[in-house]
Amino acid sequence: MHEINSRRLAHLVALAEEGSFARAAERVHLSQPALSRSIQALEDEFDIKLFDRAARGVATTPAGKLLVERARRVLFEARCLFRDVELIRADALGEVRIGLGAHAADILFPEMLVEFARKYPGIKISLEMAEAGTLMERLRAERADFVVVDRRETAIAPDVTMHRLTGHDGGWFVRQGHPLLARAPVPLAALREYPLVSVSLSAFMEDALRRLLKFRAHEEIPLHLECNDVAVLKKVVARTDAVMFCTASSVQRDVLDERLVRVAIVHPRKLGLQFALVCLADRTQSAAADGALALAAQIMNEATRSARSMGRLR
Repeated sequence: MHEINSRRLAHLVALAEEGSFARAAERVHLSQPALSRSIQALEDEFDIKLFDRAARGVATTPAGKLLVERARRVLFEARCLFRDVELIRADALGEVRIGLGAHAADILFPEMLVEFARKYPGIKISLEMAEAGTLMERLRAERADFVVVDRRETAIAPDVTMHRLTGHDGGWFVRQGHPLLARAPVPLAALREYPLVSVSLSAFMEDALRRLLKFRAHEEIPLHLECNDVAVLKKVVARTDAVMFCTASSVQRDVLDERLVRVAIVHPRKLGLQFALVCLADRTQSAAADGALALAAQIMNEATRSARSMGRLR
């Protein structure tokens, strides 16, 4: 029976991912000779060549790639085991790490932070805003407990669990007195006459925007301002002739205060974001992370129900 400790498996994964003994040794805090001996011991134990060594670097053999994937799973399960022990002993972790897209963050802040602090005063909450691909990478690297993304921007996979939320209707918004309002309803193409502002566009959103506003494949979408803080974008729109796409749930207060107005579109198409809470499958969450996940779902769903009840946002 083979007895291999988790450190050697970590060495295997590190070398496969870094492609260099020097970088892998630095990553696992070993000298290069010590790492080389560890890898050689694995190859001797399995009687399989795991890596091809060359002057330009290290390449994983086909057999090595198979074992690396197995090793990643074993290391993940080992981390889960120790995490479960901590949860059993402490009933909570000291930190909840959440990843959010820009639109989700605008809907959730600050209500979620205030309510979470009230329910879990001793728990630190760490937030990261990024596009969906980056957030999913952080989730899979176990640097986030859960993320909130548009479910159309990430593929369903066996290693994650996706909790769908109520859809958030969207539209195009401008300031009070904007020239477009005097012509409304207007065709979507008319929006191209004015500066467009937006959060960073994922490949999915860029493709959707290109089709909606009829940009050709070779044309670059001329964004006047790109910023992942939706609150900043709304302030810019309220003071200029810029146009932005946003969810109705995000601009409720701005519409009520008459800072922003939805543009009436000829033959409008149903637009919106389809948010989902995504976490790792087979991963025990802390009580605080479960609470944060439930709180995020509650706020997101309540926000869209409130927006739909406002007649002027329909």
